[in-house]
Amino acid sequence: MPMSGSAHDPAALRRRERGLRRVSTTTRRTATAATAAALLLGAGYAHALPDISHLASGAVEHPVRDPARLPANAPASTTQPAQTTTGAS
Repeated sequence: MPMSGSAHDPAALRRRERGLRRVSTTTRRTATAATAAALLLGAGYAHALPDISHLASGAVEHPVRDPARLPANAPASTTQPAQTTTGAS
């Protein structure tokens, strides 16, 4: 049984090579884009998370209070009972 003539057809071989090249290029570009996206997302999440490197070293940082941001008058205590409000009717 002879093989079909299309197995040696130069046009068919060119189409096959072009298709393989297209698939290879698309695969490479997709992998590159996925890697770049993963790096960007990782950098974004790392930037959004608080810096916890001081927790690993065991050092404790106490926030410095800015006197300009402190309230002028502290809340006064009272002898009246506390009032509570609920959403139930």
